[in-house]
Amino acid sequence: MSALAILLAAACAPGDGREMRGASPTDTAGVLTDDGARSTAGAAGHVSLAPVEGAPKVHASEMDGQVTDLANYDLSYPQISGTSFDSAVNGALEAVVAAAYTGFRASVLEEEGSEMGASSLRGTGKVLHVDGRLLSVVFDVTTEWDDAASLQQDVATLLVDLSTGRVLEPAELFVAGSPWLDQVAALARADLSAQLGEDMLFTEGLVADAANFRHLAVTASGLVLRFDAYQVAPGVAGTPWVDLPWSAVASLVDRTGPAGHLVS
Repeated sequence: MSALAILLAAACAPGDGREMRGASPTDTAGVLTDDGARSTAGAAGHVSLAPVEGAPKVHASEMDGQVTDLANYDLSYPQISGTSFDSAVNGALEAVVAAAYTGFRASVLEEEGSEMGASSLRGTGKVLHVDGRLLSVVFDVTTEWDDAASLQQDVATLLVDLSTGRVLEPAELFVAGSPWLDQVAALARADLSAQLGEDMLFTEGLVADAANFRHLAVTASGLVLRFDAYQVAPGVAGTPWVDLPWSAVASLVDRTGPAGHLVS
């Protein structure tokens, strides 16, 4: 959290138009938290989930404002309450949003003084799954540059073990040493081939390498794989995704791990 606060303090000069929700905002990471009690259910950009016994409460927060007179941003993201690790989890969620904002602001300021038109940054963090053990969030961010012929789309995912407050790597869902990457890569390629056509695929983006499958999320019914723009297909495909039922990878999931309770 302290590193994030320093990053934002350096990046956000007074009077840049940045508007925060929360009590007594200051130019640190903490002001990103919305102290209001807005529920995730029905909030724009979030998935409405049925309450799960033992799950933390999820609230929607927002970060919006302007960078110079010609650029604006609006980023919404979830925050939780009711666990022993709220601060750590919320800091991890905020960090994803802060990274998107900081990159956008730096690019805008590089062009300051040029004949630049309006640019905008929009993003949402969607809770795909939350229970007493695991939180899974997908972030979709769209940047529209004034001089660009198309939109820039970015995606990120976050898995958090709520029993420890620790951010998880996808590999930690699976049995150590298991060929989970090979299985997931093969299933993803088959699914994307059916969606887009084999001749549309960029196969190097589907090689069984952890870097290619870092955007992994979970739902109660299975895995969600997200891919960067241009990673597995031409830009017209946006940021593709694949849904895999737990049954497709059940033998590889660590039953004592953070997602083991989701596999029947």
